[in-house]
Amino acid sequence: MLAIEIEYLTGVAYAADDRGDGPDWPPQPDRLFSALVASWAARGKQLEERKALEWLEQQAPPRVVASLAELRREAKVFVPPNDDSSGSPTILPTRRKRQERRFPAAVPHDSVVRFGWNTEPDEPVIRALDALARDTSYLGHSASLVRCHVRMIDDLGAAHAARRGLYRGRLADLERAFKTGDRPKPGEVVIRAEPTAIAATESSFGADWIVFSHAEGTPPDPVATAIAAKTLIKTVQAGYGEGRTPAWVSGHAPDGTPLSIPHLAAVPLLDMGWTWSQGRMMGLALVLPRALEAASRRARDPNAARTAPDDEAALLEETGLFRALAKQNADNRGGLKLELRMPGGALWTVTREAAPSPASLKPWRYLKPSRTWASLTPIALDRYPKAAGDLENIIAEACIRIGLPRPEKIVAGSHSAVTGSVSACRSRRSPAWTGWQLPGALAGRRLTHAVISFAEPVGGPVILGAGRFAGLGLCLRLDGEDRA
Repeated sequence: MLAIEIEYLTGVAYAADDRGDGPDWPPQPDRLFSALVASWAARGKQLEERKALEWLEQQAPPRVVASLAELRREAKVFVPPNDDSSGSPTILPTRRKRQERRFPAAVPHDSVVRFGWNTEPDEPVIRALDALARDTSYLGHSASLVRCHVRMIDDLGAAHAARRGLYRGRLADLERAFKTGDRPKPGEVVIRAEPTAIAATESSFGADWIVFSHAEGTPPDPVATAIAAKTLIKTVQAGYGEGRTPAWVSGHAPDGTPLSIPHLAAVPLLDMGWTWSQGRMMGLALVLPRALEAASRRARDPNAARTAPDDEAALLEETGLFRALAKQNADNRGGLKLELRMPGGALWTVTREAAPSPASLKPWRYLKPSRTWASLTPIALDRYPKAAGDLENIIAEACIRIGLPRPEKIVAGSHSAVTGSVSACRSRRSPAWTGWQLPGALAGRRLTHAVISFAEPVGGPVILGAGRFAGLGLCLRLDGEDRA
């Protein structure tokens, strides 16, 4: 099997998607091909290398091995455009124009990407492609420095189908675009086949979290997680106006009964799970239902031939959420700040982080598939255990309720397996305020921590129990480097 391996040397991939308003991740074969063509031109347009490129453009679309990534969509800068004529005063530094530019970027969890073609080319083709790959210094934007080389491998492993592919004559089209100064068109949209690898089961909670970090005021104690999460949800609801909050945001049907289907959740972002964790509340995040998130993404797909009405409706709902947040914005400098009025009058200000830097604010900690998960905040049980073994059954039912399989093993207890987490039950000698503070709807619920193991890896976020929409029952993966 032919494989081209790419390593992003800075750990960041700068490249815009087809619409130009978001990062293009994972990188697509047409982008790689364009980079190889640029190397071919810079190397003197050698005939053998041209033949190798023409051979490559005729192959079936490759499969792509790429990790998840943090997507940065809102980086906005102002840069000078190309100089005007030499007689124009705008060529002076003090008079140069500035235009708004966006540089969408993705920060992958693994900086290495592989493209694999299920074919074995002749040795001259391999040598030519490897020479071009080794002379390719960037992929996408020139700031995306890369190392590339060609390998022959036996198996690519778990891979994804490409969204865009190549076609016969792609090299000639790129040459014509270069001569005329036009921007080349994207490659052909690939009709997706059934994946060969089985994807991990995922929960009903979405992966595109809206992250807010601490900005001003005093962050609540971690035991007030549910109070802070409820306050964030109420602040969002206020942005819609009285009586206009959608059910998927409020969590209640028009008659006031709680929804039984997934809806908007808020989770804490805590300094927990690291060797020197102190258990601080560092921020909050809004988590959309996975189904709504996926439908909205389909509605935004520029390659979709047509959009289903339900997908359009989901996109409107997501847009409405951001409008409600904008109405609550306390930042007059272009950012997004929310003032959370906590019970007792304390004011906590949080700010939106499109690309959070502290590791404790990064959602990927809660999203990557794993067989073993541990509760970071205690699980509020949906009902009281009645007999021995019933506690584990209640937690197993909570897993099934969010779309996960029944766990293989559950170990429940008062203490968490995550460094820095707070015990589910306070000591009898401790003041009442050291225990977990619960809003009225959760008052009286029994709390417990748990370590949960599944037969196969499941994808997060894993948020369990009666308080799952208010930040309780948030779990962290325990595989690999997080096991300690």
